[in-house]
Amino acid sequence: MAALLGVAAVVGNVLGVVFLLDVPVAYRPTDIDRWAALSMAQPGATVASAAAFILGLVALAGWAAALGRQVGTPAAHVGASTIAVGALMNAAGCITPIVLVSHVLPGCRDLAACAPTARALLGTTLTLDALFNLLLGLGLLSIAPSLWRGGSRALGALGLVAGLASIPVAGQPFSESAARLLGVAGPLWLLFVLWSSLRLWRSGSTRP
Repeated sequence: MAALLGVAAVVGNVLGVVFLLDVPVAYRPTDIDRWAALSMAQPGATVASAAAFILGLVALAGWAAALGRQVGTPAAHVGASTIAVGALMNAAGCITPIVLVSHVLPGCRDLAACAPTARALLGTTLTLDALFNLLLGLGLLSIAPSLWRGGSRALGALGLVAGLASIPVAGQPFSESAARLLGVAGPLWLLFVLWSSLRLWRSGSTRP
């Protein structure tokens, strides 16, 4: 079950990105107004992306808890809890694009009339995503040394790199450069989740 949660986390987050291919400025601080306009033009894709992110992030919280239990050290438990909290907060933030395209924008005579509300909703999404990346990075940095010392050196090293890459993304509400770092950090932590899920599956399959 724990391994399946990890796979679901990766699939959900990848699908969330895929659904936004026609909204290339999503999660960019300098293009929030255009993000809102493209969301208005792509309401189905916006809802589908948000739903995929929510499911993926909830699964990520479950994966993190399972990994923390398996690694077993106090630092790993703290790191796993940190990741889980960040994932659930980010999942809550993914609701706001659904509210925007399903309830706010249909009641506007044009986008300009609702621009402040749209910026507030999408700004909330962006900020909670930034917080998630910060907590994810800190959590990975807490778990990785335990993996290294436990003999999983390659996985531990990947966790350290993914953690260090994720923390600067926390600046994305204010910096376009920080937002672009997600293109590096995202694949790294997704690979870490997949690899550690394989470890969880093998561990579960060897239990008596």
